[in-house]
Formats: sequence, C-alpha cells, structure tokens
Amino acid sequence: MTARIAEVDNELLRGLEAAGFKLNCGVNGGGISSLYLHRGGGYYINVGASELIAEGKIALKQGAEIARFTLGGIVFADGTVLEADIVVLATGYQNMRESARRILEDEVVDRVRPVWGLDDEGELCTIWRDSGFPHFWFMGGNLQQCRYFSKFLALQIKAIEEGLRRL
Repeated sequence: MTARIAEVDNELLRGLEAAGFKLNCGVNGGGISSLYLHRGGGYYINVGASELIAEGKIALKQGAEIARFTLGGIVFADGTVLEADIVVLATGYQNMRESARRILEDEVVDRVRPVWGLDDEGELCTIWRDSGFPHFWFMGGNLQQCRYFSKFLALQIKAIEEGLRRL
C-alpha cells in the first residue's frame, strides 16, 4: 500500500524532495506503520504544510547546524543564510532508553531492553511491558494507544503486586 500511496502522491513527494525534505519509506518500504513499530517515530503526517514546502512557501533546511540567529532569519554553519519571519526547529528524537539515561543511572538503563521494534513473537519491544529492570516501564505512542495499552500494563503491575507474576 505504501508504494501505491507514493504513486498517487508522486508530484507532492517530488516537490518535497526538490525542497530538501528527506523522505523515509520506512523499514523495508513499510511506510508509517513500520516506522512506528520499529522506531516509535520518524515520520511526518501531512496536515497541509507539505504542499507549502513543495511550492516553496515554507523554506526547509536539513542537516546543517545553526551558527546564529539574526533579526531577519538564520545563518548556518555552512555559511548559508535563510531569511525567515518564523523559525521552527524540528530537532528529532532519540530512543526512549536515551531519554531515561538522562535522569537515571547507567546501571539501570543498561539493563533495560531495547524500546520499540518487534520481538521474536511480533510484539512491541518493552513498550507497555516488562522493561528488563524491575518496576520500570515505558509507555509511548499517541493518546489513544496510551489509554488502551495502559490497562494491560496496569494488569501486569497488579499481577506482580498480587504475587501472580514474578519479574
């Protein structure tokens, strides 16, 4: 289906590429679903800005460090200047383990299994389930998923508290 959608959106995708937008078709070409399952992100859902980027009404610069801001825009480390009324920084993200590392000791985080991706049984790794470190869990995803899967996580915690399940 990802290939078919890319066919339908071909003109828009070519315009985005020409503007400097780096396209990502996901793991093995699986699109947004594969990016979500394997990385927990790394995708963009168009809500109208893609057309503006492709038309050149929104400028885009990826992969260059900012040297400084000016009253009229940005000067990049490579010397290029981008005039702008508004600057939006889309800075990316890291795996949730690395976010945890900033607030927890390395000994804890080093025991935590990889977050996101699929295990041998096709289940999401570590999200809403045992992380590998006792009494430490990760939740992620959108609001609907958190509301739904938090019930399963609560049942796992309850089973541990009642002695029905061991860590």
